[in-house]
This record gives sequence, structure tokens and C-alpha cells, in this order.
Amino acid sequence: MRFFILLYNIITTLLLIPLSPVLLIWALNPKYRGRIGQRLGFTLPRLNKSRKPRIWIHALSVGEAASSLPLLTAIRRQMPEACLIFSTTTKGGTAYAAARIIPLVDHLISFPFDLFWPVKKYINRLSPDIFILIETDFWPNFISQLKSHNIPMILANGRLTAHSLKGYQRDAFFFRPLFNSFTTLGVQMDSDAANMRRLGVESKKIITAGNLKYDLPSPPAAQTRKQPIFNRPAASGPLLVAGSTHEGEEEIILQAYKELRQDLPDLELIIAPRDIERRDSIERLIKGMNLTGNRRSRGGSTGLIILDTLGELSTVYSLADIALVGGSLVDQGGHNPLEPAQHGTPILFGPHMEDFAEISHDLLDCGGARQVEAAELLPSLRDLLNNPEKRHKMGKRAATLIRRNQGTAHRYVEIIKDLLAHDQ
Repeated sequence: MRFFILLYNIITTLLLIPLSPVLLIWALNPKYRGRIGQRLGFTLPRLNKSRKPRIWIHALSVGEAASSLPLLTAIRRQMPEACLIFSTTTKGGTAYAAARIIPLVDHLISFPFDLFWPVKKYINRLSPDIFILIETDFWPNFISQLKSHNIPMILANGRLTAHSLKGYQRDAFFFRPLFNSFTTLGVQMDSDAANMRRLGVESKKIITAGNLKYDLPSPPAAQTRKQPIFNRPAASGPLLVAGSTHEGEEEIILQAYKELRQDLPDLELIIAPRDIERRDSIERLIKGMNLTGNRRSRGGSTGLIILDTLGELSTVYSLADIALVGGSLVDQGGHNPLEPAQHGTPILFGPHMEDFAEISHDLLDCGGARQVEAAELLPSLRDLLNNPEKRHKMGKRAATLIRRNQGTAHRYVEIIKDLLAHDQ
């Protein structure tokens, strides 16, 4: 491992010479100056060294940052004295952290370039008592230097599928010592743990802790269809919510809605686009299909609504009779179906759920969701809308799945406490 790190540093240093002008241009550009400068080891925050313990949590991008939320919440609740440092690598991850994570942490920073001197400066300045990597983003220099400083490392919410294992095994000379450098490797499922062992990772370091994504915050007190929604009179008809939709999906959904209203004239639909800036195009699509809709931002409350406001989708899911998870009828990888599931809402999603493959499979296996092609959406909706008991059973199974899989964040907090206690 030491020889590899030495060779790695020689190669990266040699590559850095021709890339230096590009980095300099980026560093001088106001758009990138802060991030590039910090990733090179400049403008790091000065920590209050009396705050203990210092826990550094790293998430590569948006998905990993979202997974970290339950863990950060649990650490802050159970270890209020801790100094929490949170880092991301991508611009999207930083934006997500600034919007959702910053209230939970003491410092939000960019992850260093995996070069010897920036990494060294980060570790010396931040001096973490423990480092937690969420899911992925393995860098040899960084992990090697943490190990040389005897800083405990935890992999949280790790995955190692059979497909990934083949790639890791081809380069086992590199990945085996990299994984074995961690103090604890927390994985989501027993199959991940088995694949870790097949790679040659020490069994004593592997813990099947579960999936952090299931540790959703408790939803607000549930509303009922008898209570006002958006300060409107109680709705009498069934409500379909299409959440986090993408271009190409609204037309499919609106066509199904239009046909369903022939038999269910009081059916209501709320479309929540992933990008609310698309509201104008969705409004034009609605008018082009001879439908009448309104925007939530303009006071829309009944019938067909475009949810173009932030922070209300969870409430809307709690009131839905059926939730359709967007990004799945078109090839966008899908969005998290757990938010409607926690409200006991039956779920439909399309064939493209690659970004939430395990969770979508779990929901399908327990009967809490259905996966449909675009052409199957209309008959599936009609079937569920005409069968309240079937909807109720699906929603109950989805909510039960979440309850059964919760507790992962607490398990990681106990691991953190144990490692910190042994390190004293």
C-alpha cells in the first residue's frame, strides 16, 4: 500500500504540472474561486479546538448528502456537544447541503483535491476525531493520511453489489487495502457484507447496519381529507399526486387524468415538477389539452394544480389517495419513493428507478408499490381508484416497510460513540 501511495503521489504531481494553468484560471474565476481555493487547502475554517469530539462527515453529491441527513440529525440529537464538519465534492452536493444540512452542522466545506499537500493541510487544520464517509468517494491519499494519523474511519450506508464486486476484484491489489484501512465498514444488506468478504475485507470490520434512507424524520401530524388542504374547503374527490415530475412525464399523466375524469369527474390532480421553473411549459401543456388548471403560487387549491412552491410536497403526499413518483416514466433514474410511503400512500412508479433500485424493489416485494410502463399507467390508476381497499392495503404495506427498516442512524451513533471511547 505504501509503495502504491508513493507511486500515486508521483503520478498526480506530474499530472499537476500541465494542469496548473487550468487550476489557476479556475482559482481566479469568481465563480469557482472559493471552491477551488479551498480544495487546494486555502480558506479553511478555524475550529474551536476545545469543541470535542470533532466529527467529519463526507458526502460526494446530492444522493449521498440526502442519505446523511438522518445520521446528522441523530448525531446532533444524541451528541449535542460534538463539532460537526460536513464536506461535499460536487457543486450540486454543496447546494443541497447549503439548503438542507447547514442547520445541523458547524462547518460546511468542500472536499480537498486528492493531492498530498492539500490533504495534509485539511487533516492538520481540522484534526478530526473520527471521519465518516457516506456510501462512496474513495481517495487513496486521503484515506492513507487519515490512517497514518490514527483517525478512525467509518464507511456508512456502503454498498457492494455483485456487479461492482467484479470490477473491484480486477483491481483487488488496490481496493482490498483501501477498504481494510477503514475501522468500520457499515453496509446496507447482508449481500453487501458477503461481497466485502469475497473481496478479502476483514470480516471483523464489516457491519450490516441497514439503509439510512429509511430513517426519515417523523412526518408532521397527518391531515385527513376532512381537513382543509391549502386553506381550501374539504375535497370530495380522490386525489392523485405526481411528485418530482420531469419533461415528458406530464403529458402522459395529464392524458391519463383526462380520460379518468370521464368516469371520475371529481378526480383531482396535483403535479409537482422537479424543477418549478418548468411551470410555464406545464401550464401551456394543460391548456393545449383543453384542461383547466391553476398554480399553487396563485392560490390554486382544487381540481388540477401545479405545485410550484417549495416545502409542501410532503404534506400533499400525506393527503394523496395515490402517489406517482416522477423521474421514472422517462429515463431520469427516478426519485425517492419513501416520502409518500411513510404517509401510508400507495405508490406507482415507472420503469426507470435506477437511482433508488433497492428501495423500489423492497416496495414492490412488500406490495406497497406498483411499477408500470407509460401505457400501463391509465389501467393501473383506474384499478386503484376503483378499489379503496386495495389502495389501503398497499399504503399500509409501504408504511410498515419503513417502520421495519428504521433504526440505522441510531446504530451508527452507537458505533461512533464506541470508537471515540476506545480512542481516548
